[in-house]
Amino acid sequence: MTTASSVVCGARTRLLAPITALTTWCIVVSACGPSGDDTTMHLDALPSLTAEAGMRLGDFEDPDVGFSRVGGVDVDRDGNVYVLEAMVPEIRVYAPDGTLLRRMGRRGEGPGEFERAPRFGVVGDTVWTVSAGDNRITLFDREGTVLSARRYESVLVALPDGHGHILPWAMRPDGSFTSYLGRRTWYGSDESGTGVSPDHDIRWPFVLFDATGAVIDTIGWAGRTPPGMWHPGEAEWQPTILQIGGRQWWVPEPPRDVPEWGTLQDGYVLAEAHAPETDEDATFTVTRFGLAGDTVYSRTFHYRPIRYSSADLDSIAARAARGEAGGMVPFNPNRSSVPDNWREIARSLRDAMQFPDFKLPVEYAWPAQDGALWLRLRSASDTTAWWLLLDQQGNARGTLDLPSELRIMWNHGDTFWAVKPDAFDVPWVIRFRIRPMG
Repeated sequence: MTTASSVVCGARTRLLAPITALTTWCIVVSACGPSGDDTTMHLDALPSLTAEAGMRLGDFEDPDVGFSRVGGVDVDRDGNVYVLEAMVPEIRVYAPDGTLLRRMGRRGEGPGEFERAPRFGVVGDTVWTVSAGDNRITLFDREGTVLSARRYESVLVALPDGHGHILPWAMRPDGSFTSYLGRRTWYGSDESGTGVSPDHDIRWPFVLFDATGAVIDTIGWAGRTPPGMWHPGEAEWQPTILQIGGRQWWVPEPPRDVPEWGTLQDGYVLAEAHAPETDEDATFTVTRFGLAGDTVYSRTFHYRPIRYSSADLDSIAARAARGEAGGMVPFNPNRSSVPDNWREIARSLRDAMQFPDFKLPVEYAWPAQDGALWLRLRSASDTTAWWLLLDQQGNARGTLDLPSELRIMWNHGDTFWAVKPDAFDVPWVIRFRIRPMG
């Protein structure tokens, strides 16, 4: 099925006609769970899981083998592991025993090169990359030979104060690319509007790109835009800024009370909650939507609210003053170096911070490669991350405690790969196996 479309590139708008039917593929994927089923459970009643570390990839002494910044991990059907070193950038390929086999790509503007670190993955015998820096889709074979390198143009979705950009997301087995609404541009006060008012219900299409960057199909519609692009959007958000030592500092703010959004190849997932006002049991809801906007599953979880402690708030202020992750500021204009008077800055930021008593429960949703879903929950400690694991049908497998600095990169079944820095802040790529506790 191919829908009629009128495509206008550059500063103009691509207009996609609404679909009247979905392919059989869409219907099957959307029906892969109990549609509309809403099951309620308490996190405390779920099984506790543990993770055992195994193979480690990296090197402390050799920068040509060790990692500086890992941008992604994928595993092919033979068990070979592909790791994106984002600083080069290049994709390093490892045999199942950890032997470095080859490298793909490098920094540059030519075929097989990247202006900045791309998204990437492996489908069959093809290694695909999508680079947002130069808007290019590049395909390699598994030996590293460049098969094609073509530029794409984003599809625009009109928003009240600008446009959202629909971009290629991930390659499907048939060679097409699914999409996501991944970027937003705002109009200035001297530019004409889009004709969309803030009270409009903005839907956006799931489109398919081919490897040449052309839009070939519309396979579904999302009933809403991602929360970061909802209105009132970021254009109306006014941060609190302090003048300290002749420089501007953004005051940390708590997470916004909007749903967490996760992009899927066959739809999207929303984790919705409101900040608790008491320490009595509260709830959050996880809903997976299919390509037709249908509810694949919905799950409601009870949990015990966790307070922001003084130590939590002090740590957030210190991280913001030092320009570190976890400072809860969208942008730090002084990120280039840690100021000598960062403790004084942290005290000023801490005094100006206005946080609720309790934390929102969900930090973000992480889709697994096998269709399962992991949700990182906010814990009582900034050294521990608490994960809720759901299977493909939305049933809870259990909860898993991991070090907070561990970054999940790839997961399938009981195996996941993650990045963990050592005591010298050198990242290592580590394979873990999930086991029941006890």
